[in-house]
Amino acid sequence: MSLLATSLRRIPRPSGAARMARRCLGDSVTGPGSTDFAGNLPHLRNFFMKPAVSYGEFKQQCIAVRLFAFVGTCSFCVLSLIMSPPKSSYWIRYSPSYAFAYIRDGIVGSSPPLFLTEKIERDTDVPEIAKELIATRRLLSGGSDSEEEH
Repeated sequence: MSLLATSLRRIPRPSGAARMARRCLGDSVTGPGSTDFAGNLPHLRNFFMKPAVSYGEFKQQCIAVRLFAFVGTCSFCVLSLIMSPPKSSYWIRYSPSYAFAYIRDGIVGSSPPLFLTEKIERDTDVPEIAKELIATRRLLSGGSDSEEEH
């Protein structure tokens, strides 16, 4: 005799009364699927129009309400963003409307390059200003700090 057969013989089987007293906790699937809008619409109407008679009916009504509440909430958020988009620079840069320009710039290339191609010449002599600040603790060549009275 195999070990599996031996182990199955030693497991006590529930009697008829124990099988009858088994709790059904709602694991079975009844009613339309959770993505069937047309099938869940009558259950949604019944949720608001008539009370549920059993737990199974109430559970199906809650599934229908959950489906339509999720779709409604997502639709409201998307329409709100379309009608009144945020003024943040992140939204402007990463919004869905910028996707075409992002793809185009990735293929063609951006007009100003990301990195500098040549050295930029400035009018300010930074080493001379630093030396002057260290020596005198003020800028002698700069304007005065005092305000003019009129």
